[in-house]
Amino acid sequence: MPTANPPDAFPAPWTLRGEGAMLFYRFPRSFVLEQGFVPEDLADSFLGLVGCVMLVDYRQSPVGPYGELLFIPGLFRTSRGRRFSITRIFVDSVESMDWGRRNWGIPKELAQFQWKRTGPYSDQVQVNRQKEGGPEQSMLEVSLRGVGPRFPISTALIPLNIYQQLDGKAFEVSPRGKGMGQWASGPRLRVLSSDFPDISAYRPFAALRVSNFQMEFPEALELKKN
Repeated sequence: MPTANPPDAFPAPWTLRGEGAMLFYRFPRSFVLEQGFVPEDLADSFLGLVGCVMLVDYRQSPVGPYGELLFIPGLFRTSRGRRFSITRIFVDSVESMDWGRRNWGIPKELAQFQWKRTGPYSDQVQVNRQKEGGPEQSMLEVSLRGVGPRFPISTALIPLNIYQQLDGKAFEVSPRGKGMGQWASGPRLRVLSSDFPDISAYRPFAALRVSNFQMEFPEALELKKN
């Protein structure tokens, strides 16, 4: 007989709701390979094209509310085709960290988030990190303001296929999402620690503030490594 999951287990699938920001870039290959925390096995497979930095305030999830900061340097060539890969990601929930790693091979680490609403469609976010019992230090600061009308967005228009390598395993997952998007005006961003790629020298070619979104993270497909 299969053993039932204990009450503190959070296997996939997950449904998450919240709001956040998406900043889109075209990162140079040299920058990604030097600062992008790309796994060694994926370095030669980097294709680029479109990279993304996301800040998310999850209001509802199987593990409760939590904040998230992630870096996707771009597309990679894999045995399954071209796929995105999350190479750096921080959350402020131990459960999200542990089960993100187990469920999808997403290399989550812990940080602290201060998310302040400064207007109807504007936010300031500070992400801090404390290492080895030392003082808490600021890692990233960003402020942005949504402008113009809101419009529906969905992964049905741009599928999000993600390939991850972690702890000797490889995973593929295709999350689905929908929400309301709004163009963001001139996001101001500072990276203050080597714990995150220093993207402050690059200007996003597009920025979105996303509200009232819902994400569905299905069970991952476990693969052979590239």
